[in-house]
Amino acid sequence: MTNRVHIDAPAGVVEIEGEKEFVEGLLAKLFPLLEDAGFGSRPPNGTSVQIDSAPGEAEDGAAEPTLKPKAKRRRVSAPPKGQSCAARILTLRDEGFFKDHRSSTEIVEGLKSKGWTHAPNQVGAALTQMFARGDIQRTKEGNGAWKYFWDRG
Repeated sequence: MTNRVHIDAPAGVVEIEGEKEFVEGLLAKLFPLLEDAGFGSRPPNGTSVQIDSAPGEAEDGAAEPTLKPKAKRRRVSAPPKGQSCAARILTLRDEGFFKDHRSSTEIVEGLKSKGWTHAPNQVGAALTQMFARGDIQRTKEGNGAWKYFWDRG
């Protein structure tokens, strides 16, 4: 079975296609890099080098392109500590929510019951990173879906 991810953070476009484990592994590595780089958080036209024709002439008589300096990057402030999806899932874990094995859908509902709205793909990405760090445990259930739990504390 082939899985496909398409991210279009205003036309930065990242596409990943392959087996589930391959896609999940790449996403786990890719999300922190994209977040750190501010992918999609800046206006698409204000940060790149643009080439315009200049009044000067090249040797062959054609107009020589000149480079405009890069526009200054706007500083993106980090969200307040403890407000990430993963931090909120850790709050659920510490309250005993993961004593039973939970699907990602159940986790989305558990977050919603606390007043925290997160998309299923956000929760899935956070869970993949948390598992890689050892912040949560998971097992594959009979239907092939991951179930998350915590029995270490």
